[in-house]
Amino acid sequence: MMKSDTGKNKVQLPIDCVLGITYNCNSRCIMCDIWKIKDFPELPVSEYTKLPGTLRDINISGGEPFLRIDIPDIIATVVKRCPKARMVISTNGFTPALIERQMKKILAIKPDIGVAISVDGYGKRHEEIRKIPNAWEKDMETLERLQKLGMSNLRLAFTILPENVSDFGKVYDETRKRGIQFTHAFAQSSEHYFGGITVDNKPDMTVLKKQYDYVMNKELGTWNPKRWARAYFAHGMYQFSIEKKQILNTDPGTKFFYLDPRGVVYPSVVHTYPMGNIQNVKQWNDLWYGERAEAAREKVRTVGRPAWMICTSRTAIKKHPHKVACWVIKNKIGGMRDL
Repeated sequence: MMKSDTGKNKVQLPIDCVLGITYNCNSRCIMCDIWKIKDFPELPVSEYTKLPGTLRDINISGGEPFLRIDIPDIIATVVKRCPKARMVISTNGFTPALIERQMKKILAIKPDIGVAISVDGYGKRHEEIRKIPNAWEKDMETLERLQKLGMSNLRLAFTILPENVSDFGKVYDETRKRGIQFTHAFAQSSEHYFGGITVDNKPDMTVLKKQYDYVMNKELGTWNPKRWARAYFAHGMYQFSIEKKQILNTDPGTKFFYLDPRGVVYPSVVHTYPMGNIQNVKQWNDLWYGERAEAAREKVRTVGRPAWMICTSRTAIKKHPHKVACWVIKNKIGGMRDL
């Protein structure tokens, strides 16, 4: 893997990223104000040819990414540039027919691509948080349409809030019933993501612990190593929710980056230090090894802020297999007793 010729840290090229392709959104979430952003610039498709070919995990996000009518062209460009990367599209799932129509085109380009549907409560609770009528029904329709297309790389993505913490286990159970994956996040503030909203996320910790106990014991009770890793991720998320600390270094701005719709690169979705704009360089290395990128990495190291998200923790978990394995063995025997 190519490294910087200059700079004291010899930063490697990134392997993981989130691509925010639009801030246009048809949801009205209580924990996100992206939908209030109007006329935010969007990168031309051709700019995605500058992405580093080293990427191995890519999340296509928004806003609502399916509101970009040229999303199949973006996917085709990214696949050509990063042929070895696993890809998942994050969607609110509120336009079932449109998503099905676009996914038919996208599956012809990348048959193994995944889709994550955001579900932030069970049934009516999801509607209350997303502020969209029949939110749950629309998402289940989208899920069923994608399953009928033959898709198996599907998941529900849950964002923990005080309003929905008691539904955490219910949504997890729904994924097991439907034979799909489950992932989750803890709602956080960001000056350049989530529309800049300030989130005071303080769920009932007794309820939260009970929910995490349930989900982690279910994951550890299987004989699937991937689900053990998800249990460890959940352990890290629980620790982050109560201590605001990371259990592992997640390397924002080194192994991971966030690219916003106008082309600005950040260390992550919550680190507000711009590393440069992809439109202002001829190739990725000019940005990644530039002075602004190194200054942003220095801020991550010295100022920073704790964060634990699936997109950044994934590489950290892979980097520490022995630590993860020890935790799994300890907690698989007899089940979770002490988070």
